[in-house]
Amino acid sequence: MIGYVELPDGPVGHRFEVRGWVSGVGSVSDLVVHLAGRPAAVREVGFPGAPRGALGWAAAAVEALPNGAHPISVHGPGGEPLAAEVVVVGSPDGGQPLLLADLDGPAADSTVSGDLVLVSGWAMLNSQVPSLVEVFVEGSPAVRARTRLPRPDVAAAFPEFTEAGISGFEARVPVAVPPGGERRVSVRVRMVTEGVGEAYTPTRFATVRNPAGDASDDLLAELLERQSTDLLARVTPRTDPRHVLVFTHSLAIGGGQLWLQELLTGLVKKHDWAATVVTPIDGPLREDCAALGIPVHLTSHYRTGDLAAYEGHVSELALLAAASGAGVALVNTLGAFSAADAAKRAGLPTAWVVHESFELADFSFLNWGPAGLAPAVKRRWEHSLGEVDRLLFVADATKEMFARYSEPQRCRTIRYGTPMVRFGGRISERRRAEARRALGVPDDALLLLNVGVVEPRKGQAALISAVERIRPMFPDLRLAVVGQHPTPYGLALDALVERHGLDGSVRLVPIQRDPTPWFHAADLFVNSSDVESLPRSILEAVCCGLPVVASDVFGAREMIDDGVTGWLFEPNDVDALTVALLRAVETPAARRAEVAAGAFDRLRGWLDPTGYADEYSEVLSTIAEQGDVA
Repeated sequence: MIGYVELPDGPVGHRFEVRGWVSGVGSVSDLVVHLAGRPAAVREVGFPGAPRGALGWAAAAVEALPNGAHPISVHGPGGEPLAAEVVVVGSPDGGQPLLLADLDGPAADSTVSGDLVLVSGWAMLNSQVPSLVEVFVEGSPAVRARTRLPRPDVAAAFPEFTEAGISGFEARVPVAVPPGGERRVSVRVRMVTEGVGEAYTPTRFATVRNPAGDASDDLLAELLERQSTDLLARVTPRTDPRHVLVFTHSLAIGGGQLWLQELLTGLVKKHDWAATVVTPIDGPLREDCAALGIPVHLTSHYRTGDLAAYEGHVSELALLAAASGAGVALVNTLGAFSAADAAKRAGLPTAWVVHESFELADFSFLNWGPAGLAPAVKRRWEHSLGEVDRLLFVADATKEMFARYSEPQRCRTIRYGTPMVRFGGRISERRRAEARRALGVPDDALLLLNVGVVEPRKGQAALISAVERIRPMFPDLRLAVVGQHPTPYGLALDALVERHGLDGSVRLVPIQRDPTPWFHAADLFVNSSDVESLPRSILEAVCCGLPVVASDVFGAREMIDDGVTGWLFEPNDVDALTVALLRAVETPAARRAEVAAGAFDRLRGWLDPTGYADEYSEVLSTIAEQGDVA
């Protein structure tokens, strides 16, 4: 028995068929053909030019195979080897890369409700997740999609593809459609990786229809607001201008929550403010409030589902505000807009801290789904932004984003500080060595650090991919991602590290209340987020003498001068992130130290957290003395 495999003239696609012939075998049922070590589906075919009496066959891969060289083996009865070859999966030299992709939405010729289009799907370019995915929705600027999102369904469908499990992408694209209007738009997606090529999905169309809302809602809103105002007029409390009523979104551990806790500490201990906190989500920071003598009122989630629920909750919060004895209100985070509405309705001078750098349509989609808020509730949101006495931001870029909702004199940037300023921009070698020993970091490792709750917007999957690219050039390179927890995204990161054999170089560390030891042990800090305002973790890194590589989002440029006090890169682009890492890692250690020192000198003036407590005390005092000026 002998056999022959006819090889294709060049590389083949992910799904392919090979042909050949065997002699001395009576039936294809006696043949076993393996492609990449797995049994193929074999059928009998004619094979012109085969020896007389030979049996022609064709074998197809049962599963798609990734780019690379794959063995072909042909066995006869009893497993006797008859032929062996190698086939290459890939794109021809200079040709288009192989694309596997699908759009989940919007569906072709579908109707999208609201003023935002969610474009989502998955893609692999030459078997790997593209470095950059751009979404084009007619009438809107191109949007860089968030990539490397979990796709367990794709991983199950393409088990041989190591990055299939993080092949998802999504982009939320606001579309200018007035209430009551509609617009037909085209949708197209571009995938690109430097050195590999680019590919596009076919164009599809969808209709964006923005509901006008019910005219009766406007009448109901006026009625309910009037009833609320009449009820509040019966409350005549004594108010203390040094008592601040704080509405926040949560007392769980998180960046915005920890910022508020530090601010309250400064207001109470340094400036003798009294405070009351209102929150819909309890958490460990309630104990911190208790230690400061701050009572906490737990309420339900801020209700925004419909106008009646919204107005009812606002009235309840307004009555609480009026009866609290506070002379001024502070609202923390953009999503707490019903609290801002309530505070103003209660007649309290109000400052509203907006940390989030999201357009309202985008923020609404993320928090309240595709249909977003009821038009009447959304109008209250926009109205409250213009009605509060001060809009406070942590970055000028965020202030500029929201400028159209208020007046310039009511908007102000007050940047974060951090208690880590006590380290003075430098960690001693002794402390660094102690931290490394405690954390199990080798003395000779070049440790990159990322700190932040693991979630898609933080871009940790992209960072791991970039580290994998440069690791062969820097065998001592290590990455620690501090903030891991078992969400779908976190589990996808676990699988990514395991499938790529990165266990020895990438550590996914659970959320830490105090990540200080990691800052002490690291050599470089990397912020890979695609949405931030003023990343607090960057400030912490600078205070610990770490040079910073950061995505160029909103406030990052207000902290980092590219190539001088750190390195910046465009977000949602793994090629750009890889280049930035190379720029930093290839910089001599002495020069990196100079870069870090320059960053600390640049930011020194506002790193002390007591500084922003001073500014907030001044703002709250000013509006409390002025009274309700809105």
